[in-house]
Amino acid sequence: MNKTNLLVCMGILCSCCISMNAKNALVIIAHGAPMNEWNKPVLNLENSVKEQLKEKGITKFDYVRIALMEFSQPSISNVIRDCEQEKIDSIYAIPLFIAPSSHSEQDIPAILGHKFNAQTVHSLKEEKTEFVTSPIPVVLGPTLYYGDILEKVVTERVKTMSKDIKNEGLLLLAHGDPEYIGFWSSMMKRIGKFIEKTTGISSFDYAFVGMGQSFKEDILKELIQISKTKKRILVQGVYLSSGVKPMAEHSGIIKEQKNLFKGKNIEVVYSSNGILPNSATDVCNWIIERAMEFK
Repeated sequence: MNKTNLLVCMGILCSCCISMNAKNALVIIAHGAPMNEWNKPVLNLENSVKEQLKEKGITKFDYVRIALMEFSQPSISNVIRDCEQEKIDSIYAIPLFIAPSSHSEQDIPAILGHKFNAQTVHSLKEEKTEFVTSPIPVVLGPTLYYGDILEKVVTERVKTMSKDIKNEGLLLLAHGDPEYIGFWSSMMKRIGKFIEKTTGISSFDYAFVGMGQSFKEDILKELIQISKTKKRILVQGVYLSSGVKPMAEHSGIIKEQKNLFKGKNIEVVYSSNGILPNSATDVCNWIIERAMEFK
């Protein structure tokens, strides 16, 4: 072997050794909330993911952390700085959001320096968001929209509320980002059809509502429509860690619907549960499945 070939082989060998010794991080990014009780179910996923990785014998990731986009700690920038201190070579970040939205497609990429939009950056700066400046490459994964976890989890929620499927109708609620409404609408239809097929429920509708804003006005029309054919209406939210019952109680709709359905024997059941914490194991499995797809 001549000197040139020897140097090439040595270079390849060194590259392989460096690759084999590279340290990888799995960072799960959630929205974050100003109240600790809303953040807790998400933050608890960190240890659960670590434990499941260990149980499955997966050693692909040397570092696993939850990061919160806003309101609370640990922030995305703080977690990335921690990765630098841990000498991490590459980061796979999974945005733990229901479906593609301005948060997953604009805010997080802007915070990470993957995308620049003056309007987005200005808005984030006004919210005192700290931007990431790091040499570590970060690759973003998909939202919960991808895969079948939402169908399975929401179906289980509906089953726990159901008592008489033939006389029940279903109303699903979600945020529904107007900029990405195509994704949100297709997701809701997909979930609804899965529930219809799995449970036999025959009346289904959906509405988009935020965390309490205009809750009453946003769902009254759907409730009235379902009540024309069903005596019992199940209302389930497709939210990560929030149930619709507190939202309904806060909005005053429960009092109003008593008058609206007076004498009609209509019962409306609002779910107290979001996806977390009840389905934390399913969410952990989904995270690990997505992480193992990353090369």
